[in-house]
Amino acid sequence: MPRRTYMTTLPGWRISPSKSGALEDCCLVVPTYDRHDEVVRLLDSVVALADPPAEVVIVDGHASRALGAVLREWREANPAPFELIYVESPPGLTRQRNVGVDMSSRDYVFFLDDDAVPLPGYFSEMRHVFLDDRERSIGAIAGCVINEMEKPLCRRWKLRLALGLVPRLEPMIYHPSGTHVPRSILRPFSGVRRVDVMPGCAWTFRREVFDSEKFSCFFQGYSQGEDLEMSLRVGRRWTIVCCGDARILHLPAPHGRPESYTRGRMEMRNRYFVWKRHTPRPALRHAVGFWADTIFLIAMDFAWFAARPWRVQPLGHAAGTVLEMLHCATRPPAFEEPPARREYVLAASHERELAARRAE
Repeated sequence: MPRRTYMTTLPGWRISPSKSGALEDCCLVVPTYDRHDEVVRLLDSVVALADPPAEVVIVDGHASRALGAVLREWREANPAPFELIYVESPPGLTRQRNVGVDMSSRDYVFFLDDDAVPLPGYFSEMRHVFLDDRERSIGAIAGCVINEMEKPLCRRWKLRLALGLVPRLEPMIYHPSGTHVPRSILRPFSGVRRVDVMPGCAWTFRREVFDSEKFSCFFQGYSQGEDLEMSLRVGRRWTIVCCGDARILHLPAPHGRPESYTRGRMEMRNRYFVWKRHTPRPALRHAVGFWADTIFLIAMDFAWFAARPWRVQPLGHAAGTVLEMLHCATRPPAFEEPPARREYVLAASHERELAARRAE
């Protein structure tokens, strides 16, 4: 007998498009947590484009579920060429992304942060890259965050480079010592370039990628480094490129981010996990580079606090990093990815599936 697959049914709803004009093979997934204004701004920008995706999935991780009513009001006031799907999901960025994958149905799956604004041509430019890939070797595409490009390096990065603690690489290329140069120094360009790392605020996948990969639920809650880990894992089987003509604005929301101590622990743990997963047997020079860079960053936090003792955030960040560094050295984090499969279904869709089975 065939093995039964059990689905987790999630509440939500879907509203059909009210006009034509969308890209039928494209969908947009937006995980969000208590950012109503940002989500509405994002939808306003999408509906104003000449090339919106045919499906938009909003995955709400906040317990209040108040966003659902906000979205219904927005949709009543805004005729849209795309199907709008709202899903009430358990919280957690990677889990919400996986929910969005399961709820969407199109060939090309776009992900944007709720505080992003796509510029004209964003969706069609990425779609053209996939369509022009005759060998179907490109599995994922990074967008360009235009307002975060061509920025000067901060003092901390300049010191790390000057001391040789991090290698001088092209932006968005990963090094076995567990680091990559910030994409902010990338200059605007046209066309595509091969990369290792994609920004989680603006990336797109072929649906076939999710036949074998899902976003890792090792990363809990507000996570950092999950985009790096997914990029490296997908890059084992697929080519990853950055499309210079697919541009967004990223306008980071001031709320919804962890305090400095928690962030220090999270960053250290996640960085170590990604490094060991994708560089399981690092050369001695790469291991020395990873730990030397970590110790330097801690020292910089203490230095910033000593210079401005009325600002305690660097001290909290340093304390969190030190504690988690000791944990990583004595009890390294580990996580085994479950097989990729569909796990979630929208409640209304689930009822239709059950009715169809009863009729058979």
